[in-house]
Amino acid sequence: MMAAMKALPVVTLVLAAALALPSVGCKRLAERAAEKAEEKALEKSTGGQVSINGQKGTMTIVTDAGEMMVGNTAKIPEDFPKSIPVYAGATPKMSVKSANNGKEAWSLSLETTDSKDKVVAFYKSSLSGFTVASAMDMGTSSMTVYQSPKYDVTVMVSAESKTTGISLNVASK
Repeated sequence: MMAAMKALPVVTLVLAAALALPSVGCKRLAERAAEKAEEKALEKSTGGQVSINGQKGTMTIVTDAGEMMVGNTAKIPEDFPKSIPVYAGATPKMSVKSANNGKEAWSLSLETTDSKDKVVAFYKSSLSGFTVASAMDMGTSSMTVYQSPKYDVTVMVSAESKTTGISLNVASK
């Protein structure tokens, strides 16, 4: 009996310590519950389906108006116009596809380790069949609007500390 009484404080202490330390499983359950709450809130505000995966760092929203993917698993939409080049080797960070009044639009946010000047030169030569509607070079960033009978394309390129960001916006006419 005396041994059992002495063991009780040790068992209590071990149990209390176990409860005080969040386990990985419990922590992930709490994170997933928070993600589900965020998904429901976004679904309510957008009227679409939302999927958030904090472990992968991704979010997808699908509505009647289009689809958006943000994060590490963002992909270029399958129906992105083939006549608009995507910078080779760039990593997609966000993609959006939408439609309004029968006109489709796509937005891509990409990242590369190549220089801003190399990316700008690529788009200038790759979109040579397009008319340049406007162009601005602001040192570490550049924006050019290209037009064709079928598409308006805005290319924004900005040099960041170790990467170059590319924003590619395409609107069908």
